[in-house]
Amino acid sequence: MPVLRININGRYYDITCEKNKEKYVLELSKYFNEKVKNLSAKLKNVDHSRLLVLTGILLSEELNSIMKNKSKVDNPYGKNYKLELENLRQKNSENNSIVKSKIDQLISRIQSLTK
Repeated sequence: MPVLRININGRYYDITCEKNKEKYVLELSKYFNEKVKNLSAKLKNVDHSRLLVLTGILLSEELNSIMKNKSKVDNPYGKNYKLELENLRQKNSENNSIVKSKIDQLISRIQSLTK
């Protein structure tokens, strides 16, 4: 496995990654480094390990938001999908009953006319 040296907020870390993933891991580390630097500029006098933890939490929050939005796209009914489906079934059943009733009425009328 290749060993990469990444720079996070002025500190170097040697990490391993899967073969042929070096470029991708370096891109991710640059993105993470930018997030750490941005947070460091906002929060003065925060030690390095806390800065890394806070950055990780903020990135987790971003990911969570993205996943929730993706879920809404994948499932337009959101958490109420089962309830919405049950409501549609109920309406379908009611419509079927109305149609059946109308057909029965028509049959009765036709039968009364043919007598």
